[in-house]
Amino acid sequence: MLKLEELAGSVSEGCAHVVRLRLQEFLQRGQALRDAPQTEEALHDARVAIRRARVWLKLAGDAVAVSNKNRHALRAFARESSPVRDMEVQLAWLEGLQLEESEQLGQQALLTVLHEDFERKRALLLETLPEALAGAEHALKTLHPLDKHDEPLGEWLAGQWMDVAAFLIEDVPHLPDNLHAVRLVAKQLRYLLEPLVDALGAGDVMQPLRRGQDALGRVNDVQVLRAALPRYVGMLMGQQVEADVHLALDMELAPTWTLPPVWAGLRAVCVRALEEETEALAELHGWRLAHGDALMAGLQRIGVQLAGSGFDGFGNPLEESKP
Repeated sequence: MLKLEELAGSVSEGCAHVVRLRLQEFLQRGQALRDAPQTEEALHDARVAIRRARVWLKLAGDAVAVSNKNRHALRAFARESSPVRDMEVQLAWLEGLQLEESEQLGQQALLTVLHEDFERKRALLLETLPEALAGAEHALKTLHPLDKHDEPLGEWLAGQWMDVAAFLIEDVPHLPDNLHAVRLVAKQLRYLLEPLVDALGAGDVMQPLRRGQDALGRVNDVQVLRAALPRYVGMLMGQQVEADVHLALDMELAPTWTLPPVWAGLRAVCVRALEEETEALAELHGWRLAHGDALMAGLQRIGVQLAGSGFDGFGNPLEESKP
């Protein structure tokens, strides 16, 4: 998306180029969702596109002209899409469970509740989509670079990159305690790096970064499910049951009730959720051990490439270049 020679050009021109492409992508993906909201992957594609656009809009800051009104329209869709996406993942996971016949009554009862909640939230999301598409379209028409940065794009990006990468470098060894913060930073780095991969030859960094984001996302998904399960069970069985299920899952236990008959399936789902979390944490731990050190070195290398040979990737002059 960005060529190597463009990294020597102006910050404003480079950012405007990337933001323009990201807004065009969201318009395409968002219109596809609007035209066929039931199509598989339509919501996922639109949500990824809006995140990519917003990362670069935030990064560009005052380097490009995009009105606050248009930014707010995009943010509203992004905000409403998160819980819908979470429920979409939960439905797919629940539908994919292979349970005993005696457990399927509870499974189907949960699916009914989730489907109803999902449809309500998706309807609210789709109400925000026209405004977001109009905001992206208007932003494209009025988008232009602002000459407020005189340093080369690569040097400027090096500082932005390492501000984020330094956090990941410091915090990855402490996973999963800081999972949510690391997951957000990993997304930022991925969307920041995507337009630079070819210019920097950074495919070796993008691959483990994507794998890490997948592992982080899996843990997050099951933890969101685990937090939501008591509410869904409570919608079926009452508030007191919701509190008891919440307490049991907090203790990493599955409730032991067997009556009424629907409960066999509800308990089985709780057991599977705990098992899924254990597997997801093991996958994340394996990724950190297998790829963590190489990824950290790659992040610093990209900082060096962006900043130039006179800097160490954190913006500090190398020893030989100091006066």
